[in-house]
Amino acid sequence: MSDNCIRAADASQRLGPLTGIPDLLADFGRGTEEVVAGLGIATGVFDDPDNRVPFSLAGRLIKRCVDVTACPHVGLILGSRHDHRSLGLAGEVMQNSPDLGSALSNFCALQDANSRGAAVYLRRAGDVFVFGYGIYDPAAVAHEQVYSLALAMGVNIIHALTEGAVEPVETLLSSRRPADVEPYQSILKSPVRFDQQETGIVLHRASMAAPIPGASSQELARLRERIALLSPASDHVWTDRVKHAVRPLLLEGEATTASMARLLNLNVRTLSRRLETEGTTFQRILEGVRYSIARELLEVTLLPIGDIAGALAYTEHSSFSDAFRRWSGVTPSEWREKSRVSEIAR
Repeated sequence: MSDNCIRAADASQRLGPLTGIPDLLADFGRGTEEVVAGLGIATGVFDDPDNRVPFSLAGRLIKRCVDVTACPHVGLILGSRHDHRSLGLAGEVMQNSPDLGSALSNFCALQDANSRGAAVYLRRAGDVFVFGYGIYDPAAVAHEQVYSLALAMGVNIIHALTEGAVEPVETLLSSRRPADVEPYQSILKSPVRFDQQETGIVLHRASMAAPIPGASSQELARLRERIALLSPASDHVWTDRVKHAVRPLLLEGEATTASMARLLNLNVRTLSRRLETEGTTFQRILEGVRYSIARELLEVTLLPIGDIAGALAYTEHSSFSDAFRRWSGVTPSEWREKSRVSEIAR
């Protein structure tokens, strides 16, 4: 690992596809120095995909790229240049999984080693599956760019793993519809729906059985042995696991201590005890993630506030409004209006 990486306690994002930033900037005739200036990192940080930076800094880097290139879909372009091979050990596991469903599930189980600010998940929604990506870091910025990167990279992952045998039904993006949608439709290779409650790739149920050409069960077993020997990437293992799993449970209306415990193969008492040891509770984590998602959807989408309440598993609009006022001191409508004024001012 390079000495250029940030080693602070909040270092939470493996650089991975962000190593493509220098080449992307060069394509626009711009230099990497313009992007890293004042951020406390050297240009050499991009030399090693295993370098780690705070999740919020990853977003600021992409936002800087947008500013210096004047290209509003930089995240989309950056993601389109990467696939599972940029994901390190998790990508190797995907390549050696027997079918697409296993590959995506295995990635979801391992992705927290790559990121402590956003979660990848696979959930069934009727006759389709959603391969989703959700930010939960409250300090995150440039959500639209990060989501576009994740979607483009996700489409490439599916295409590369199945050698083009699987195409998305559609893609969902938690951001407002841009003035020019053509780059999104071209890169994401499917109809794109903006202003959605979640960001993800919608796949036919039958696609889960698509084989992964060249997969090796022996290599997969060897990779699993390597993973078992790795030390946990965090001193708050259970807190991180719960944060990672909350968003899909919210979308399914099942964000309870009991449902989380089942998901983590624990009983409720054991989960509560482990979280208490790490200085938190399930309810505290749930409230924090809800607040992060609420701010994100209010700021970067045009979703009606009632729909945002539903995405957070509130059965009543008023319950969400009361909770949001408790968290922020203002109503959801007031928050949205303030964010719009701030955006115009920038």
